[in-house]
Amino acid sequence: MMYLQALLGAGLAVLCFSLVVGCAICWRKGKHRLAAAGKEQASERIVLDPSAGLLGHAGTPVKQQYEEIEGSVLDNPHCPPANGPDLGQRGKPGPHGRASLPFIPPVQKAGKTRRILERRCTVSGDSWYYRDPTAIGHSQTAPDVKTKARPLLHFTLLYSPYEMTLTVSVIGLHNLPKKFGPNCDSYVRVRLLPKVADAQQTATRRKSMNPDFRESFQFSGYSLDEIRRFKLRFAAYVKEFHNLKDTFVGELLFPLEQGDWESDTSPTYTRELTSTRTKLKKCLSSHDVVSPTSGSPAHTKPVGQLFILLQYQTLANRIKVMVRKAETLGRLTRIPGSPDHCVIINLYKDGKVIATKETKTSSGYNPVWNAPFLFDIPSGNIESLAVSLEFIVMQGRIYTRSCVLGRVLIGADAPEMGRMHWKEMSSRGHVETARWHAIQSDAV
Repeated sequence: MMYLQALLGAGLAVLCFSLVVGCAICWRKGKHRLAAAGKEQASERIVLDPSAGLLGHAGTPVKQQYEEIEGSVLDNPHCPPANGPDLGQRGKPGPHGRASLPFIPPVQKAGKTRRILERRCTVSGDSWYYRDPTAIGHSQTAPDVKTKARPLLHFTLLYSPYEMTLTVSVIGLHNLPKKFGPNCDSYVRVRLLPKVADAQQTATRRKSMNPDFRESFQFSGYSLDEIRRFKLRFAAYVKEFHNLKDTFVGELLFPLEQGDWESDTSPTYTRELTSTRTKLKKCLSSHDVVSPTSGSPAHTKPVGQLFILLQYQTLANRIKVMVRKAETLGRLTRIPGSPDHCVIINLYKDGKVIATKETKTSSGYNPVWNAPFLFDIPSGNIESLAVSLEFIVMQGRIYTRSCVLGRVLIGADAPEMGRMHWKEMSSRGHVETARWHAIQSDAV
């Protein structure tokens, strides 16, 4: 215990001694700074011209000048001007006998601003002269103000008339704001306005200020004239660790009427992102706005689109059905996560189900199945038979029961789009016909 007390006492003594020594050093340095500052203030009143030095001959007369504290200048009246015509009298001293004093150039009356600038120039050692800003002329120009470069988005557009599908490919982003750092994670959301369905999103690219995505998104079921009326909205976001929500970087509203739809290739577009965010309003679906086959919005509610391929095999008396894919499917619940979807196909004859098929499940709101099926039908003229196909889209999760999302009906008694597709299939024989169909919800 005694040793510990002795050790603590020695440490405390060393600490106190160090504090005293440090205070003494700081006091001494402060004293030197005050002395140096006093010398600078005393030397700033007179500004010497470096081109004028001391006269080396003792017999040469020197013009005397005295400067008052307020800045006025008094010349020695007994000394002739330095540039006078009588050069022979320069060797005679004045009546006061001050020939040993050095020659001091005349100092004009200086204002407060000029004295401050002289002090800065003298202390920094850049120049001994006061530089008049008007004398600089065009030799010194104001530095250019650098504007912040905005993020750039690169994307391509391609429209397929056969499938009535618009393919949007997000190539990448360039020049993300430096405030997010070089290790930022970013992604892009794509939305076709004025649709209400959820926006499609690219994968997150990690640790890059110029992320490269190269992902494609498809919007199907629209003619080229309808596509020209829409707009594409691209919104870029950055994931930050300290924020619960992703940070908005910028957006781009691209009117599709400005696209190049004449070429067979997909041209590349480069546009700047704006920092303003467009407030999206809830409106009718694009089906309700422009599609004549969607019916009245008061009685039907489209919840997505289903791409179906049909083929009537006359000799075998059967129908080939292929369920390709679905897009922009709606939600039945607000539970987060991607639900699973499957399609149940019922073949009706005289209002009764005579055959049923079902696809496998596919997750996400844009599922792809590519599932072919064959349905045998009674012999005879298919146009005179009361046969129809019903497609039921089911939505479910692992921990919930599957529910009906919507239906598509194709046949002689179906809605307009279903009747058109059925008529094309019956008249073309072995030729496959493919169309997009709006999925109608059971909710009124």
